[in-house]
Amino acid sequence: MTSTQSSLRLGMIAGAGFMITCLGIFSIFAVSQSNKRRHETEALLYQLRANAQGLGSNEWEAIAILKVDSDLHDSSERFRRDILNELKTIHIFQDREGLADKVQAAASRYLGDMEQEFALISNGRLDEARELNSSRVDPDFDLLDQAIQEAITKFGTETQHSNQTELLSFVGILVACLASILFLAFRFEGGRQLQKTNARLQELVTQLSLSQEKLTHLAYHDSLTQLANRALFMDQLTQCVNRTKRHQDYKFAVVFIDVDHFKAINDSLGHSAGDQLIVQIAERLSGSIRRYDVVPQRSDLTGPVRAAGNDILARLGGDIFAILLNDIRDPSDGIRVAERIQRNMAPPFPVDGRQLQITASIGIATSATNYSAAEDVWRDADTAMYQARSMGDSRYQMCDAAMHAAAVSRLKLESDLRQAESRGELLVYYQPIVSLQNGCLTGFEALIRWQRPGFGLVPPADFIPVAEETGLIVPIGSWVLREACSQMRAWRLRFPSEATLTIAVNFSAKQFIQPDLVEQVTVILRETGLDPGSLKIELTESVAMQDAERTARILNEFKAVGLCTSIDDFGTGYSSLSYLSRLPLDILKLDRTFVSGMDKNKESRQVVHTIISLAHNLGMDVVAEGIETVEQADELKSLGCHYAQGYFFSKPIDKACVENLLKSSTQEANFCGTMTELSRRFRGMEPTPAQI
Repeated sequence: MTSTQSSLRLGMIAGAGFMITCLGIFSIFAVSQSNKRRHETEALLYQLRANAQGLGSNEWEAIAILKVDSDLHDSSERFRRDILNELKTIHIFQDREGLADKVQAAASRYLGDMEQEFALISNGRLDEARELNSSRVDPDFDLLDQAIQEAITKFGTETQHSNQTELLSFVGILVACLASILFLAFRFEGGRQLQKTNARLQELVTQLSLSQEKLTHLAYHDSLTQLANRALFMDQLTQCVNRTKRHQDYKFAVVFIDVDHFKAINDSLGHSAGDQLIVQIAERLSGSIRRYDVVPQRSDLTGPVRAAGNDILARLGGDIFAILLNDIRDPSDGIRVAERIQRNMAPPFPVDGRQLQITASIGIATSATNYSAAEDVWRDADTAMYQARSMGDSRYQMCDAAMHAAAVSRLKLESDLRQAESRGELLVYYQPIVSLQNGCLTGFEALIRWQRPGFGLVPPADFIPVAEETGLIVPIGSWVLREACSQMRAWRLRFPSEATLTIAVNFSAKQFIQPDLVEQVTVILRETGLDPGSLKIELTESVAMQDAERTARILNEFKAVGLCTSIDDFGTGYSSLSYLSRLPLDILKLDRTFVSGMDKNKESRQVVHTIISLAHNLGMDVVAEGIETVEQADELKSLGCHYAQGYFFSKPIDKACVENLLKSSTQEANFCGTMTELSRRFRGMEPTPAQI
């Protein structure tokens, strides 16, 4: 073979290798751009889902307040506008049949039905709005949510295929390099130009090594922070779970970190500022643990446990990070890391000339729970993180089996509670209120109960906090008010001799802040036919003091309608005498903790005496709660207390027992009597066994 032919062949091989390399690089760039567009579209889909949920929340608020006000209308229009903008942008990024088109169709149906439902609410056609919500709006949202989830899943599959294409491109580069290496080795085998060949070989080997490292890093690291990504984290977590099955002494922990209110920063400062903040947070989290460089290793699951301190910090997406604490000594190691993170996050973060104060909610799951799969550890750490967030900013919480069971139970309870009213499971019980001066029945306090299938009568303490957190307390409270007023009106008609009886109804904080609260109550009184003077509105001390000026205004409006106003649980909240004197109240209800303390020390008796005197000076009657003994009843009577309620007289009873009580009162020439006689008569009306 001539020198010219050899040079020509060498040039052809080198040219082919160069072309393969260029094609591989171009393919990598194209795949990266495609993945970027998919990630942007996925973010838009998540935002579209959030806006759709926000529109649904406005719908429930509108149903709760029986109208669509200007603020609610503006908010709903903003949600609709955002949804349409996101759909338009999604089509620009991803214009393919069966993906964006399906989401757009589902969103259009949802928006159309929502617009029709808001129109019904605005026109006062609430029953039709509820029917529309049940038959079309809720199913439409489920279809939209399903379409969004399918699109996101398809993006994940396409991203995986793109990564495979990128991998093939890298393989092409490697093949080109190897072909060049083999050719050069053969071409210069005879020792000709040996020094030049060795240098070229070394260069190609270096390129090969760098390509391998880049490929591994790309597959297992986050592009923004260069931290481990979810794939690497789950790979290492799986190894840890498997290792616990073979080494009884081996322990690990997972720490989930979610930045508090990060969305507000993105919305106000922009995504560029959000990315800067994420990078700084990643640096501070890196300083909170001991971490070595880690690459996937699927072998040696039965070998020696790695040295302590080989922890992994990963960015799982958005503002969520996770730490895998490998080979810990004790579950408390997770708490120490959480506290170190909180200390390191305390200094302000400089972003675009601003000093941002950032906190994080942290959930911890340890291997002490004996997990069988990495996904179970992930789930419990995530559950603990949301539990921490529910307690406020900058909190951490450790998850265990009991916490997980409680979370599952809570979700089921919330789901059942949402359907309780429509299923007829909610009940109103009534606790008698008596006069301590003459021993006569004066009225009742209405108390909510839930007859939950499979669980019996659920105490309020088990479901009222859930109703408060989810906003269900507003429709439930409205139902209780209507039921109590309707029932009292029916008793008034059936037992004319008991025309002076009153009914007291508690109002929660979320009920009390409704802008048309007085109008709602007035409508219910008009529709049930109950005289306003027969209804007593009760609110707790803490609710009254949240906005004392507004509370005073609302109470004055209630009194103008003819209602009686009462402050409940006095002495357990703010106890501000200056505010108390400014509120137009008729009744002060003395909390049971003061009543139970009278038997134990003189100081408690003196406090009760002082509160009763204060109420009298302010022109208010006093109702003592939690009376359990005749001694307490007699003592309160001697101190000037007007009224009382408690288990000594009667537990809360259902309407059938109340009617038996009222029948007995009608048959007796005088139902009043001594405290002991009154207690005996009330107790005779209670069901057996007594239901609370």
